Amino acid sequence: MTQIDASDAGIARLQPEERRHGPTAWERQQRGLTLSLMAVPMAVMALAFVLPLLVLLWMSFGGGSSEGFSLKGYGDLMQPVYLRLLGFTLQLALVTTLACALLAYPLAYLMVNIRSRFGAWMGMVLFVTLWLSFLARTFSWIIILQRRGVVNNLLVNTGLIDQPLELVYNKLGVYIGLIHILLPFMVITLIPAMKAIDPAYVRAALSLGATPGRVFREIYLPLSLPGLVAGSMLVFTLAFGFFITPAILGGGRAPTIVLAIRDQIQTLGNLQLAAATSMLLLVFCLGLLVLYDRISGIDRIYDRGGR
Repeated sequence: MTQIDASDAGIARLQPEERRHGPTAWERQQRGLTLSLMAVPMAVMALAFVLPLLVLLWMSFGGGSSEGFSLKGYGDLMQPVYLRLLGFTLQLALVTTLACALLAYPLAYLMVNIRSRFGAWMGMVLFVTLWLSFLARTFSWIIILQRRGVVNNLLVNTGLIDQPLELVYNKLGVYIGLIHILLPFMVITLIPAMKAIDPAYVRAALSLGATPGRVFREIYLPLSLPGLVAGSMLVFTLAFGFFITPAILGGGRAPTIVLAIRDQIQTLGNLQLAAATSMLLLVFCLGLLVLYDRISGIDRIYDRGGR
């Protein structure tokens, strides 16, 4: 035992000496393996994401056009029509995010805390919904919300209304479709955050005399907040740049800044303006991330803010 302890002590004394002369052979091999494994993914990301963004940035300043370098594309974005489109797109994303948060939170809570087959079936329905095509789910709302659709027929037959309501091909239809499509993303982000909450905290608070409402406000909600924030950022980003649902359910009555990019390319043929609009959307989303990081820290999304 003495010899083993002495040898261990000798190894322990040698380690600081090796540290002074740089990384060990094992550490160098580990770094080399890590770099080799990351080389291909980084190259793919550079070709598939970084390079197209650089090309888009180059086009937004007039690259490839006969007029040469100019800020005309960004100047045209200051027109009132594009400012209104940007304002409505922002409103659409905010309302969709708020509605998804209000609907998804109790749904995720039930799925996490119900110990029965019902919770398992809820999870299965959720994932099946995610597997369905966005396009198919969007067209299904036309069948449901049209003037002779399921909703209007039910309301007319029950005598609640005399004439069918305009529920589709307008802003209301876009809101309904976006909330339905993006709701599962909020739920699947909230579920891991809620499952990570130790039930002992809740039981301890209740045993000390706290009411269920106070336990929820002061313990459960703050602990689940990272998941709620992460889901909100995901839903907001998707809603801000969504194309299919506003194009189909809006019927031209709910124009967004993303639909404007389509018109700039197909109708106006102004690639510089379209590239400038795309870069504006990218900078706007990145600005929101930076603002959130300054206010509360981006680490809270991964529940590492207090560690």
